[in-house]
Amino acid sequence: MGAGQRRIRQAAGPLVVVLGTGLALPALAATPKVGTRQAAPVATYGMEAVTSSGMGAMAMGGADIMRMMMGGRPSMNSTSRQLELRLQAPGKVASPSAEHRIPPALAMGTALPLRSDSDSPGQPAPWQDKDIPEPKGRLLLYRGCAESAGAGQPEIITLKGLLPEQRRQALEGLRGLATSPAAGGAPLTSGRWPAAAEAQAVPAQASLVGSHVVASNYAPEIRFQVERSHDFLAPVTLTTTTAGGAQRLGWQAIPTALGYQAMATGMGRQEGDIVMWTSSEAPWADSSVPGELRAPAAARLVQRGVLLAPERTTCSVSAQAMAAMRMAMLTFTAYGDTLLLNSAKGAPSWRLSLERRSTAMRPLGEGLEGLDPGAGEGKEEPKKQGSFNLFKLF
Repeated sequence: MGAGQRRIRQAAGPLVVVLGTGLALPALAATPKVGTRQAAPVATYGMEAVTSSGMGAMAMGGADIMRMMMGGRPSMNSTSRQLELRLQAPGKVASPSAEHRIPPALAMGTALPLRSDSDSPGQPAPWQDKDIPEPKGRLLLYRGCAESAGAGQPEIITLKGLLPEQRRQALEGLRGLATSPAAGGAPLTSGRWPAAAEAQAVPAQASLVGSHVVASNYAPEIRFQVERSHDFLAPVTLTTTTAGGAQRLGWQAIPTALGYQAMATGMGRQEGDIVMWTSSEAPWADSSVPGELRAPAAARLVQRGVLLAPERTTCSVSAQAMAAMRMAMLTFTAYGDTLLLNSAKGAPSWRLSLERRSTAMRPLGEGLEGLDPGAGEGKEEPKKQGSFNLFKLF
């Protein structure tokens, strides 16, 4: 998970405090679960290749994200690519070193250094009461792509009154999304690119296609080939149009995508309310998309209505959901097939996964003019408090 995505997930923490009630809500659609599966006692190499459009393409963690949070005007038309690499192996070495030797098509030199360290992951420090937000108001849940919300919507959950221990349990689970501990807390050596505190640009036309080698002094050599079927996904071209009180979403089909999911999260009309909408037809508790998604699992999710079919190009945020929100952030994700590889039988053991997504992020509702430079042309400059401020959601 990138530094920028991780900051967004941390900011969204109050949205999942209801997990303490036993309700399992999916996190932001652009950022699927990571770090939830136990590491096997073999060397593992995880890769995430993400194509971002709109606000998701900004240099997260820098001036652009701060401008967005404080009501600035980022571009809605930019695209970018991000690549994250993580090598883990059991045991400890005195001076760990590792690098990922890349194909010429990636256009980033000959190798990417994996900054390594040895550690013995233990239990993270417990949350303090001051770290745990006290939810107020209600959570209003909408789902489905119809322009009018179906029967039984919204599902309403009262947030006020959760016990501190319930909120603590929920946030402990959230923190677990940003970590990847070794099974049983055993010592391990790890290396990653880019380093946690650094952002590294990937060329817009970069490609993963070609021969790769991961070499280190603490894990077996990992050699693998990436074909075009597992390259970066194409950017999402997302449009929104008003259809009555609903917002109709449109996009171009993404080649090799297995399915799509959209989610909007925003402030409610009543103080303290949070409104969430998802394109999934399934109940909220069953709407999450697992990591390391493969084609058979994606087909089942499409059949259940959790994912939109790969040939689909439209969906609507219902009029009722839009009416319930003052402003919101929409995230749209196209999921690609995960490349999973294992070492040959008899060779030193390793496991590799390459997860691929294409995402788009844009505002919905009353804060739109404050974000999109192309919106509201010819109209009076919106007041500063009308701009979308991410912190206002919480």
